[in-house]
Amino acid sequence: MVYFLLTLFIFSSMEVVSKPLMDTIDPYALTFWRFTAGALFFFFYPGTKKRFLEIRSLSKKDWLAVSMLGFLNTFLAMSFLQVAVKYSSASTAATIFCSNPGFVFIFAVILGYEKFSLKKVVGFFIGITGIFIIMQGENFVAGTGVVFAVFSAIAFASYTLLSKKMVSKIQPLTLNMVAFPLGLAASGIFIALSGKKLSLPLEFFGVPENIIAFFYLGFVVTGIGYVTFFETIKRFSAVSASLIFMLKPAVTTLMAFVLLYEKPEHGFYIGLLSISLGTLLIVWEKLIKLPFFLLLNNK
Repeated sequence: MVYFLLTLFIFSSMEVVSKPLMDTIDPYALTFWRFTAGALFFFFYPGTKKRFLEIRSLSKKDWLAVSMLGFLNTFLAMSFLQVAVKYSSASTAATIFCSNPGFVFIFAVILGYEKFSLKKVVGFFIGITGIFIIMQGENFVAGTGVVFAVFSAIAFASYTLLSKKMVSKIQPLTLNMVAFPLGLAASGIFIALSGKKLSLPLEFFGVPENIIAFFYLGFVVTGIGYVTFFETIKRFSAVSASLIFMLKPAVTTLMAFVLLYEKPEHGFYIGLLSISLGTLLIVWEKLIKLPFFLLLNNK
């Protein structure tokens, strides 16, 4: 349970901690540097030799799959999420992003990985309704943070589906040890071609809070956070990831209220409730199989 709570706190804090940095750092550059720090963390994390042996056993097909995972997560999902944080509130970005279990279900049904379920379809549409309610507060303006948050959720849902097959072949930490640098390569190419600034501005280093936030995002969120996340999955099951995403919007909203003084409108809370309820319907059958719920049933 300790790993679960740590993961929930760390992942929920990402949008809140990074929001103040958006005034001085480009979202794509911040994502690039925080995942660079995360990659370094994995290289120095205990068990590096064993992970290198796993990497050597990867086939060309495996390398292609891991490259796609790095592209979807490190570049697309996390960069778009950071853009969403820049152009919307931290709580809005986190809430929309956490609708990704709904997209996972739809993609899984389309690809034949999961059977059709009326309850889950209802959950998906309730979640989508929640997204539209929140978007209405943004006046449906194309290019706003909400739109990028939706794209981020879709990209992360695709990453989730593709990673399920790979984690049966390679340990999650090893997977990210390879996927992070490959995703960073894609980010670097995009930043160079788009003319965006990769370097951190000099004024950034003049504020101690910025430096602390940057190292927190790199080594705690992107490093320790992924370790506690995988430890949570190991102890409970992959379904625990869905539970984290269900609880994250509420925790992020509370953090944003306390630390950033964000006060969302009433429509936001209705959207948050809709997305949470929709996600609950989608993951319920697997959620009740977690040890905690089984223990309650036995009592």
